[in-house]
Amino acid sequence: MPKYFPIKTETACALKWSWNTVKLYNGETSSCHRVQPDSITEFDLFHNTDKKIADRQLMLAGKWPQGGCEYCSDVEAVGGYSDRQLHLNIPDTYPQELDGNPTLTHVNPTILEVYLDNVCNMSCLYCYDGFSSQIQQENNQYGVFDSNGVVIQNRTQRHANYEQLKDNFWTWMKANSTSLKRLHILGGEPFYQKDFATCLDYLEDSQHSELEFNVVSNLNIKHDVFVKQIARIKQLVHSRRIKRFDLTASIDCWGPEQEYVRQGLDLALWRSNFEFLVEQTWIELNINQTLSVLTIKTIPEMLDYVNSLSRPIGHYMGGVTLTYDFLHPKIFGKGFYSQDFSRIIKSIRYMGALKYMQGFVLQLESCERDQVQINQLATYLSELDRRRNTNWQQTFPWLKSEITNVV
Repeated sequence: MPKYFPIKTETACALKWSWNTVKLYNGETSSCHRVQPDSITEFDLFHNTDKKIADRQLMLAGKWPQGGCEYCSDVEAVGGYSDRQLHLNIPDTYPQELDGNPTLTHVNPTILEVYLDNVCNMSCLYCYDGFSSQIQQENNQYGVFDSNGVVIQNRTQRHANYEQLKDNFWTWMKANSTSLKRLHILGGEPFYQKDFATCLDYLEDSQHSELEFNVVSNLNIKHDVFVKQIARIKQLVHSRRIKRFDLTASIDCWGPEQEYVRQGLDLALWRSNFEFLVEQTWIELNINQTLSVLTIKTIPEMLDYVNSLSRPIGHYMGGVTLTYDFLHPKIFGKGFYSQDFSRIIKSIRYMGALKYMQGFVLQLESCERDQVQINQLATYLSELDRRRNTNWQQTFPWLKSEITNVV
């Protein structure tokens, strides 16, 4: 029988006990992508930092921690479906130590999400330098931009002991990885990173017969190179080195709008690689999208494409949170995207994504239009156009009428 997270308080989150996101590039750790990270000091304690222990204690008492957990609290307050609720309904992923004592606050992670580096071949407009070497180089070239309340600059830097952190990570893996149920590798773009080959080497040289291995990729990779990498991973599955392989393809919307938002993307190449993956029935295939102010209107076209394929595709999503508030759809207030959301909801086939989208729409219903942030959006896009030789007014003509002052 499947076993579900055993802690039943009103705020308890399986992610806080099970999940760890490690960013080796800048030496940070967090219990999900919504919360503020901790700095890694003692590597062996990256899953049991003082802040994580304190947050678990609050959740055992039925209270919400601060520093990012407000996101799920706000979603649930309006009747939405939060990340916390989603993961409570995923069985067999929590630390087994909790079976004997569900009040434990010191545990080992069962789901490890690792950002090996920030090397990336794209510069998505909702991303930042910590996840994209392209954005880092762009900011180095153009310097700090500061106008109309919009600041564009590098926000992070490679950890001073980055190479040592990587060594510590693989040491930890050798001692603890057999207790992992899932291993997620993200970037940047993993298939462009030399350390991804190190990861495959490790899996080839060890036995993880119960491990689910997931790679999140932008799929903007030369097709022949991509096919060779997938063949190597296929051998891991067939030799039972790992239990299964998931590939999660990043895609937000469709057409020229998507190539603008995910700067550097060749959508035709993305489709070629994705359709190759569709044919690989041994792969668990998913899409993951970031819901931002510029993506909502062409999500239906993206869903039409996905729904036309010959096999079911997993579907995950989240609102933009990493960079600027003016990139969130809430800036236009309730009702602005009503027709778009109606089309989207009718087209979603994956139940988890449907619940999430319905909750996202409910959140927007409590938001008021913010003209200051709308104008800041135009300022931001105009500066990116100057840097990238793009044209937001041509790509998003509907947005021009919403701007009262472009700086």
